[in-house]
Amino acid sequence: MKVRCLYNTGKALLDYEYEPLKGGKMGRFGTTIQSEYGELDLGKEYFVMGVIVFQTYQAYLIDDNQFISACPCQLFELIDDKVSSNWHFRPTERQEEIYPFVQAIFGYYELCFDKKAYENLIVEKNELDQRIYFKRKMELQNELDENRC
Repeated sequence: MKVRCLYNTGKALLDYEYEPLKGGKMGRFGTTIQSEYGELDLGKEYFVMGVIVFQTYQAYLIDDNQFISACPCQLFELIDDKVSSNWHFRPTERQEEIYPFVQAIFGYYELCFDKKAYENLIVEKNELDQRIYFKRKMELQNELDENRC
């Protein structure tokens, strides 16, 4: 799946809030009007490695210059909706540390079935999990490129 960045600020998410934001109040995306997604470049295409279903929104798992992040899908437009036949879906369980913040994960095998993978990628910046991410990204890009021919 590929997406193109349309916005990189919290202000762009205002139309998707359930209630008007006042001052520096955080909304359902965990951002304020002044928040910036500095890792995103307007107009740039990103390869989506997973979809993270949070309690209040969905995010695309993407990377830019080796920096892996989960950004609200409302910041992007979908330009290629194809996903790997090897992707998996997993709802999180109550006893997991990321529950209820993360409700479900859709993506490559390790992201879904290693219950620490999301946290290791985003919070801990674990080198092994990052290597697995980029290995799976190369495999997925090759698979999708082959299917286009």
